[in-house]
Amino acid sequence: MAVMAGKNGEIKIGENKVGYIDNFSINVNLGSAETSQIGKQWRDYIATCSDWSGSLSGTLDYADPAQKAVVDELLTPTDTAMTGEFKIGPALTVTGDFFITSVSITGSFADKVAVSINFQGTGELAVKSST
Repeated sequence: MAVMAGKNGEIKIGENKVGYIDNFSINVNLGSAETSQIGKQWRDYIATCSDWSGSLSGTLDYADPAQKAVVDELLTPTDTAMTGEFKIGPALTVTGDFFITSVSITGSFADKVAVSINFQGTGELAVKSST
């Protein structure tokens, strides 16, 4: 069995590994269009375009070059996509270009300052497997 542990993950934005991330998700959606016909009991669909999005969160470290780039991107938005590499485990990595859609920074007196980043993929999400 080739089970993976989250502790073996890694996220890079451009060439920089993003530090202090303890959670991430990649969501892939396959679009569909209804092609049902009158007189049939069940609906029919065809596959259309796919898209992807995701999020990551962890401890804020503004001195970390990748985290700083993401926070700065939201504070001074540009139309330039960032490239991300998401290592899910030793045998599986996905990469793609994305736009930052939101960054949330939260903190409290007795806890760390946390950061949550949401993004929307643009174009194809590439999957690299070494199995």
